[in-house]
Amino acid sequence: MNGIVTLDQLLNISKNISNYVEQNKVYNILLDENICNNYNIIEIKKKLQSLFTSFKSARYLYEFPVECSISISANYDEKLGGFTQRNNVSKIEQAIQKYTDKQLHTTNVYNTIMILSLKLTGDEAIYLINTFLAHKSEDDIAEIIGVSKSYLQKIKKSCIVKMWIDLKKFCEEDD
Repeated sequence: MNGIVTLDQLLNISKNISNYVEQNKVYNILLDENICNNYNIIEIKKKLQSLFTSFKSARYLYEFPVECSISISANYDEKLGGFTQRNNVSKIEQAIQKYTDKQLHTTNVYNTIMILSLKLTGDEAIYLINTFLAHKSEDDIAEIIGVSKSYLQKIKKSCIVKMWIDLKKFCEEDD
């Protein structure tokens, strides 16, 4: 997972999540309701929705390679066995650094979502895709999965807690 995420990967994230979930979904289970009850699902969902909004917008705000990944080198110089950041950075270099940081942030979020998808059940993946990427209602999602709205709440809670465990570091950075 070196380099910057490609535009193709960002555009096909739903398909990529589905493909990753397919590999392990038979081994994954919903989290126990007692575990889920330890989390404020409503507050966490708001934070995750905000993260996904900025994540989805990134593909339009920043340039990403189309097919092949590019490698990024750090802006550090070695000095006596340790590393120190260069001080002689021009305004242009600072702007490029900030732009590259946004690309890397988007790449890190994408890679974390892909790792997360290996931990989801098939129903949780459907919930994630349809809630955070397609913005469908819970009624529609329950119908897609073929479960009652009350059972969808178990899937929702488990999915959101699993997402929070992996993605909270990106939500807290944005706060």
